[in-house]
Amino acid sequence: MSKKRIIYQIALRSFTPEGTLKAAEKLLAHVASLHVDIVYLCPVFKEDDEEDRMTWSQRQIGSNTNNPKNPYKIADYFNVDEEYGSNEDLKDFVIEAHKNGLKVLFDLVYLHCGRDAVFIKENPGFVVRNEDGTIAIGEEWPFARLNFKNAGLRKYLFENMKTFITEYDVDGFRCDVGDQVPLDFWQESFQALREIKDDLITLNEGVNPEYMNETFEMEYAFGWREKLVDVFENNLSATAFKKYCIEEKEKYGDNTVKLIRAIDTHDSASDAGLNRYEVTMTTKGVEAALVITSTYEGVPFIWNGYEICDNAENCMFSNRDFGRRSAINWSKGFTADGNRRMEFVKKIHSILHNDDVVSSGILEWIDNDAPDEVISYIKTQKNTKVLVAVNSKNRKVNVNLRMNFRKIYMKSGVTISDAEARMEAYGYIIAEIYE
Repeated sequence: MSKKRIIYQIALRSFTPEGTLKAAEKLLAHVASLHVDIVYLCPVFKEDDEEDRMTWSQRQIGSNTNNPKNPYKIADYFNVDEEYGSNEDLKDFVIEAHKNGLKVLFDLVYLHCGRDAVFIKENPGFVVRNEDGTIAIGEEWPFARLNFKNAGLRKYLFENMKTFITEYDVDGFRCDVGDQVPLDFWQESFQALREIKDDLITLNEGVNPEYMNETFEMEYAFGWREKLVDVFENNLSATAFKKYCIEEKEKYGDNTVKLIRAIDTHDSASDAGLNRYEVTMTTKGVEAALVITSTYEGVPFIWNGYEICDNAENCMFSNRDFGRRSAINWSKGFTADGNRRMEFVKKIHSILHNDDVVSSGILEWIDNDAPDEVISYIKTQKNTKVLVAVNSKNRKVNVNLRMNFRKIYMKSGVTISDAEARMEAYGYIIAEIYE
């Protein structure tokens, strides 16, 4: 059986109209029905609520919600923000996830914190300070930077992670901008934590290859995601995407299979406003792109709502009190597009779990005679070969695939005749082939 793991990201403010842990808990059976393995939960811990806009991120200001609370500017690492519920609610969420066969990742934001964080008054050395003793502000985000030269801070954060494991039974961590935190902190912490939980799951929100070697199990691939979107949304050639993938493989080597393969995340979904990819790529285009994120080397990653073609605004700063409500429009699940997408997601995830060739076969790029439009590669394991071919453009194309088909796993908008395939806009095929 395949060991490929599929991640589903949940941001509480987007996931349900209520925006709470209890409301999200009720949908975990639905999430499990998608044949995903891991729920990555965006931060739910006490957020800094400083109203001085000089301390807000550019994304926060640009949201026009006037919400002073940023999920990625934490004030208390040990307690759940009342907006989302309670510590007991979070424990119940993990219990329910486990009942449904799901692992859970908490989101750790250890690069920076709010300037009014609960620990700063008693531990002024926990944050970086200017020469005059004032709190130093980060260059990219106007938040207080945590001081990893302070042994007390390191111990404090380690105890935070340990508490999540021993008291919440969490399965692992997604570490926000993890490769801007010293590598030795993660190495020492994970080594000690694995004595408590030997199957600890770790995901670095970063792109530094050094952080994957024996430290993080998985890492993001921001450049890959941007190139994929450019191919399907902005008419970048499939050839350019292939070139980028080859260069990425040269950079990461065997660790390529540990990279996140996503179309959307909380950042890109929030920035999009109403111009979500379901609109700019069309629902068929998103589906075709999902074929790539699911079958290419790496870890398939799906943003909440993708299973129903959700195109609602998903602003990470909108909640019950600020901004217009921008939660997932779950009624999309009852539309023709939503029903089709739900079946698509379930089927392709099921294939990944039940077919080692599609999931983990060795990937080889193959040429085709429509190289600017069609992304094509073969995955091989032992004597079995599976073709993946996707028309990345919103126009029809004919392509000579020059191969014999034994079994078709999934196909949409593709007609095959004498080895030539007529591919409709965003058509795709996943099929076992033979020589």
